[in-house]
Amino acid sequence: AEEDVFVIHKQMETAYFDVKKRELGLPIWKDEEMTKDIYDLMVGHEIGHALWTPLDMLEKAANRKINHSFVNIIEDVRIERFVKNKYPGALAVFNRGYGDLIKKDFFGTKDKDVNSLSLIDRINVFFKGNSTITFSDEEKVWVDRAAKTKTPDDVLDLAEELYAWMEDEDGEDQRIVGPNGESGEFDESGESGESGESGESGESDNSDKSNEGKNDD
Repeated sequence: AEEDVFVIHKQMETAYFDVKKRELGLPIWKDEEMTKDIYDLMVGHEIGHALWTPLDMLEKAANRKINHSFVNIIEDVRIERFVKNKYPGALAVFNRGYGDLIKKDFFGTKDKDVNSLSLIDRINVFFKGNSTITFSDEEKVWVDRAAKTKTPDDVLDLAEELYAWMEDEDGEDQRIVGPNGESGEFDESGESGESGESGESGESDNSDKSNEGKNDD
């Protein structure tokens, strides 16, 4: 998993890792927008998918009809924790990179009350550096579980359970604001994923659009 990764640069909104092709795609932005810390963050994040996101993970999710966006967000939490544990310097890199992304409103939350977002959205931006997020005691149980997933199956199980819980709580299908890139979409198919195009700030429809395989940051 630590070799045979091909890096390409494209004009696009966010980074991705194609699990099947072993291709790490990095966006070409204006110089003032792509800071060194953002670039290093995106590389570190996608390397996490290269090392720890298995090829068949999204296939399993699709077979079980588990919402892709939920899987993607919770998998991001898992692989970023692994990256920070394996590469101690990554913690500071991630903190600075996410700080730069928040400043440029990469997540599209500048004019929004982040604490009015859905639980899965708040989990997403919380683990991507927004310390202003609040959770109820009941919600903290889900946050804690997201922080402790160890295996891909843990991620799939939690995504399935959380989606069902949120449906029960809200009484409707979940729509989430999928961050504009740093949610790290992992791609098995190599096709440009729909939620990956809107990236970390784009609104993602939770009625399971198949983003087969791409792990867009």
